[in-house]
Amino acid sequence: MKINTNYYGELEVKDEDILTLKDGMLGYEDLNRFILIKEDDIFVEYLQAIDELVAFAVMDPFLVNSDYSFDVPDNVLKALDIKSEEDVVIKTVVVIPEDITKIRTNLQAPIVFNKSNNKGMQIILDDSYPIRYEFFGKEEK
Repeated sequence: MKINTNYYGELEVKDEDILTLKDGMLGYEDLNRFILIKEDDIFVEYLQAIDELVAFAVMDPFLVNSDYSFDVPDNVLKALDIKSEEDVVIKTVVVIPEDITKIRTNLQAPIVFNKSNNKGMQIILDDSYPIRYEFFGKEEK
């Protein structure tokens, strides 16, 4: 199928590349089907909605905070049919402001994916995780 994207024009998408987010994204609960658009030379990826022209910049939070850690709740493991830790992929939403030194990611509301079945869910962790984790210059080596 062909879809329109925010940053890459029209793209051909295979059914097996579609990610289904249970309950959508915060503020966009009605959007459930997405694709992940990756570029080789940057750490930011785009979680592009299939059914509307909406995209979220996302990233691997472990690239900027290797201490980031949480237990995936049992109800999420069940809802996403996660059977193995190796199937879990974590992404966080990135805000890229005009002043790049203020780039930040939301560690309180990660998106958990099961890469074996392309199911995902955005979850809310407790407030010990920052909503606005600024990471300019903090990239892990």
